[in-house]
Amino acid sequence: MYKTLTISSFIMILAFSGYISEDKQLINTVSIEINFLEETQLNEKASLKDANSKVDSKKILKSNMFNLNNQVRLIESPSLKEEVSRIENFRKDHQTPLNFLLSNDKNFGTLQEFKPLLDNYYLYLESLEELRNRISIQEERKLFWQHDKFGRIRAIYLNGYLYGNESFREKIHNLISTSLINAVVIDIKSDNGHILFETNNDEAIELNAVRKKYDKETLNYYKENNIYLIGRLVAFQDPIYAINNHESAVWDTQNNRPYRQGQQYFLDPSDSAVQKYILNIAIEACRLGFNEIQFDYIRYPDSNYRYMKFDLESTTENRTETITNFLSKVRDKLHLENCLISADIFGYVLTNKSDGGIGQNLESIYEAVDFVSPMIYPSHYSKGSFGYSHPNSYPFEVVTAALEDGLEREDNIHKLRPYLQGFWHSNEEIKEGIRAAEAKNLSWIMWNSLSSYSIDVFEGD
Repeated sequence: MYKTLTISSFIMILAFSGYISEDKQLINTVSIEINFLEETQLNEKASLKDANSKVDSKKILKSNMFNLNNQVRLIESPSLKEEVSRIENFRKDHQTPLNFLLSNDKNFGTLQEFKPLLDNYYLYLESLEELRNRISIQEERKLFWQHDKFGRIRAIYLNGYLYGNESFREKIHNLISTSLINAVVIDIKSDNGHILFETNNDEAIELNAVRKKYDKETLNYYKENNIYLIGRLVAFQDPIYAINNHESAVWDTQNNRPYRQGQQYFLDPSDSAVQKYILNIAIEACRLGFNEIQFDYIRYPDSNYRYMKFDLESTTENRTETITNFLSKVRDKLHLENCLISADIFGYVLTNKSDGGIGQNLESIYEAVDFVSPMIYPSHYSKGSFGYSHPNSYPFEVVTAALEDGLEREDNIHKLRPYLQGFWHSNEEIKEGIRAAEAKNLSWIMWNSLSSYSIDVFEGD
């Protein structure tokens, strides 16, 4: 039985419960009880340390108070997603202890009395964070089960524009049904800035960026035939968005226009409007039926052009943090949509430990995404790479060497899923690239920009 409040002693119980809807229906309850010490106990402890010391108050809490982690409980949680949302809303509404305290007791007294309440507030938030982490783990386990049931991923890239052609789709479906292919990559946002599915994104519609080539019904084939579906989203290269939104583009200060490389226009990765636009497209694609969203051109321009201007100074640290922080944010959002995420990176990122001026660092990106797809095309390596004067003539050796460099730094083979060269090579040379990836027990994706593939390359074991 708790003592009543007197001049010499006090006790307070804070209860957070509810989240009641407007119609008074109980949606979810998060409840916590905090038992505060008697004033005499606080006074005894206060003599040991200055009132401003948080060390002592922490000891007091540990020895005298209920374990808050054991006090946090879920009641009738209809959805883990909803619970995550409610926790985030609570933390947003009570960003500071002061706001929290003032909202609960405007007449709370001395500094000594304030300290344990403050410490308990922090512990409460820590408990909620632990809860959120448990929920995230549960969600991720479910997501990875959905992925891993396919076994090793053996995928081909499908050009989104060509996919709008029925005869093309039939040809691809015939190849899949008679080969070891169990996954496909389809463009959802192209190099030209076009959105290739039926979208309700107002901004994309206003930009006249929509070129519908498929819809949910078209994609049902893959669900019905147990094919893993990946959506390729070109992120920070977008001529339509850059030309129509100068404030969001990488700016060319010498020519006073959006920066471009040939026909490529780059967006500023640190721009919040750009990030929001990309995220909204990704979320909509998840809801269309994709199992995974793959981000391409998730980088800064690969150029040393000194007249490029960004909102945030282009330093190694800023570039790397911008790319990885964006991917981490997107991952958290898409996981709630039952989508995994991956990132395409240059092949040399497996070998180079700097960001190469583009914000791609292997270790950082590994932490931010579910899968990493380095583009290890032998034809793209310069003369002398890995000791070969003509790397394109040695597909097995070059792919093997590149993968070994990457695995030496990050040995999680579950995350490494390379793009292999499906162009400028004979069928036998393409097979050599596949053989190199499978020798490392890795999943892989075959790239051919025109999606021109031979059944001979993908015959089963």
